[in-house]
Amino acid sequence: MGRRKVTHELISDKSTRRVTFRKRKEGILKKINELTILCGLRACAIIYSDYKDGPEVWPNRREVRVLLNRFSALPKEKQTKYMMDQKDLMTRMIQDAEKKLEKEQMHSRAMELGMIAAFSDLDDADYSEDLIKAADVVEKRINVIRQRIEALESRTALVKKD
Repeated sequence: MGRRKVTHELISDKSTRRVTFRKRKEGILKKINELTILCGLRACAIIYSDYKDGPEVWPNRREVRVLLNRFSALPKEKQTKYMMDQKDLMTRMIQDAEKKLEKEQMHSRAMELGMIAAFSDLDDADYSEDLIKAADVVEKRINVIRQRIEALESRTALVKKD
């Protein structure tokens, strides 16, 4: 049975909003609990809502205090290492998209050069820059293949020693 698509906006009906909050809160707490059990780590949650006075904490106040104290004891660089605001997230997404675009452009150009080399005379035009780029791509791929071969050979050498 499929689910209908959810639009991420404030739910106007208060009772529906409250039920949705309760169900999603239970779901996220269940996920945190599973994460702590399956991965053997410590985690906590602090949830503020209009439905209760004060924060709701999971698993308990003592554990939350212990983890917050541990976090506070870290240097500022480690505390903020993986934190992102909207701007940082968008910057990272743009950088990733630009890298992907560059890779696709290189691949496309390599395919184009292959087509040119296969179906036309290379003496007709100056493809020196393109050929240099293509040679660079080929060289990089050859290096990757060599590294894989070396890794496989070192693994087989380790297996033979045992």
